[in-house]
Amino acid sequence: MKYRLKKKIAYLFKARHRKGHGLHSPFLFRLITEVVENKGNFSAYPMLKAADENVKNLLRILDMGDYHQERHAESGLSSRDIKKMHLLPARFDRLLLRLANDFRPGDIAFYGSTFGATLLALALADRRIKVEAQVENDHYRSFCRQLAEVYEVDNIHLAGAGSVAASDFIVIQKPLDAAYCERILGTVLAEPAYHGVVVLCGIHSSAKMDAVWEKYVKNPTVRISLDLFEIGILICRKGLQKESFVVRF
Repeated sequence: MKYRLKKKIAYLFKARHRKGHGLHSPFLFRLITEVVENKGNFSAYPMLKAADENVKNLLRILDMGDYHQERHAESGLSSRDIKKMHLLPARFDRLLLRLANDFRPGDIAFYGSTFGATLLALALADRRIKVEAQVENDHYRSFCRQLAEVYEVDNIHLAGAGSVAASDFIVIQKPLDAAYCERILGTVLAEPAYHGVVVLCGIHSSAKMDAVWEKYVKNPTVRISLDLFEIGILICRKGLQKESFVVRF
């Protein structure tokens, strides 16, 4: 986690864009001020808060060494660290809800590992939109399924590994597996006509993840990239000037 700490300090020094300062694009100014920095209340927030607390309570008694099927011995992470890496801070789940609500995608896709709160955030943005979630780990998938049942959210479709689809709104959350993240990004962004939004979680979790993030920030299909430290947002929309920003959040 020392790498993350160093990157967090660098991020705090570099992040300058708050309240739209320094942004000349009307699209970006509105996105930052009305969506990213939105301090209002959404009707789904209480449910997300309850779900987040539920997950954290369960994780306190969970032994990740037995629970997590993937091999991360080389990462040197403790059980506590692994839990944190697969659980977005609650304010980022709320941000994902606002982003999905604002972009109004025709479909949403999730790839990676999650305990379910992030999937709830995506699903609650619009219950009419199905969230196709590929969660390979059987235990994680069971966790997500139970959480969806408890909160009666029925627009999440859980599956294991499968083909990658260029959905309108994509979230990739597997910060301990840079190769997996690169495979998803490479498949989606290989299509020049792609015009959606991709959110990559854990962009500064390791040097390898940093390299993946920097590589796809430069991808010609990506027009705007926003670095919020915990997540990176890649916006692929024709007509926008290519720009990259580090946004304090």
